[in-house]
Amino acid sequence: MNESRAVDDLHPDRREMIVTWAFARLDGRAFAAASAAIAAAFLFMLTLALVVKGASPGVPVGPHLAKLAVFFPGYSVSLAGAFVGALYAGVVGGALGWVLAAIWNFAHSLVLAVIRVQASLATYSID
Repeated sequence: MNESRAVDDLHPDRREMIVTWAFARLDGRAFAAASAAIAAAFLFMLTLALVVKGASPGVPVGPHLAKLAVFFPGYSVSLAGAFVGALYAGVVGGALGWVLAAIWNFAHSLVLAVIRVQASLATYSID
């Protein structure tokens, strides 16, 4: 069966439900919380992995990751630094998650508005 034919056979309410589901809004607070948790866990585990791995004598542990101290005061590649870094990463991840959800929702609102205007214009006839 032809794909476009299958969509055309759907009831108009069903089509609207599919479009609404496809362009569902993101809950900004929930997305920010999830982003914060993922970012915090990632930096925490990454720091702990470097601490457990260790380094040769005379070589600093995780010199590249330690450069995060420029942006996250108090952060270091250590057990205590893992907790400090997780806190900072959670704040940054949460803020970025909220901004991403806001951009997502705005973009989808615009697309839905265009779809609704096109659908409304398609119903008018000049005949």
